[in-house]
Amino acid sequence: MEHGSGAGTADFGFVSIGVIAALGVIAMTAIGVARRPEWRRALARVGDVMPIRRFWEWTTARLGPPTSSLRARMRLQGVAGLTLIAGLVVVTFMAVGFTDLLDDVLEGDGVAVVDHPSARWLAQHRDVWLTHVLVAVTHGGGPAGQAVWLALVCAVAAVRGRSWLPVLLGAVGGGGIAAMIVLAKHLVGRPRPTSPFALIPATGFSFPSGHATGAAAIGLLCAWILCRWVVRPWAAQVSVWAATGAAIALIGFSRLYLGVHFVTDVLAGWLLGAAWAGVVVLAGSWSVAERGRQPVRGPDCSHDS
Repeated sequence: MEHGSGAGTADFGFVSIGVIAALGVIAMTAIGVARRPEWRRALARVGDVMPIRRFWEWTTARLGPPTSSLRARMRLQGVAGLTLIAGLVVVTFMAVGFTDLLDDVLEGDGVAVVDHPSARWLAQHRDVWLTHVLVAVTHGGGPAGQAVWLALVCAVAAVRGRSWLPVLLGAVGGGGIAAMIVLAKHLVGRPRPTSPFALIPATGFSFPSGHATGAAAIGLLCAWILCRWVVRPWAAQVSVWAATGAAIALIGFSRLYLGVHFVTDVLAGWLLGAAWAGVVVLAGSWSVAERGRQPVRGPDCSHDS
């Protein structure tokens, strides 16, 4: 059996098995969650993605309308503020993870020590069928594909929700992450993997992976927008999040497998993208809650059919 830096062999090897197993775990987990609609009540207390809106509703139901009294208003604002802080803690955790990876890359230690060995191992264990699939994934999941998906989701959500907020969030989310990718790449200036690792041509700097960063930021933001304004059934919402997670994972892994990025490039991209998506989601949730308007209510977690 000959392994090398080409498209791969005809074998069904370790990498293929791992990819299929990972997708199987995501699918089985989604099926299990979708079959438990009663979990919606538990999730209602921590929010759709970040806890602001659901916690706001939960508190309002117990304290009365925010305008009923100054004390109720202050208490409601306090709870919303605490949930905002909780969301910011999660975002901060991801941002710290990104900076730690950046430090490893700049110093050449820590997680970065696995970059070249892992690139070499993947280059030696490619399978023909998987190579063709991941080439399609990496092209379809590039900046153009992500931009089209974001535009479609925001347009549908705006129409269904009769609000320009999804469009605004999409513009801020997409434009912001694009600027961050360009800035981070030029500040770090890390060269990409070269032959014999690279299987497809790629230009520009390596850290962080633009594909992985954009997939995490735009994917998570689009999933949240869909579940907030468009998708209502519990099982459908679970499917949206499962498909989003699978897409983010596949797009990022495709960059490793095809030899155009290192492990730390992709991990940092996922963290940076997820952190930015969290910021935009927090801002969107806070805006809806503060104005006291929700163009389209998501599925009511307190009434299961």
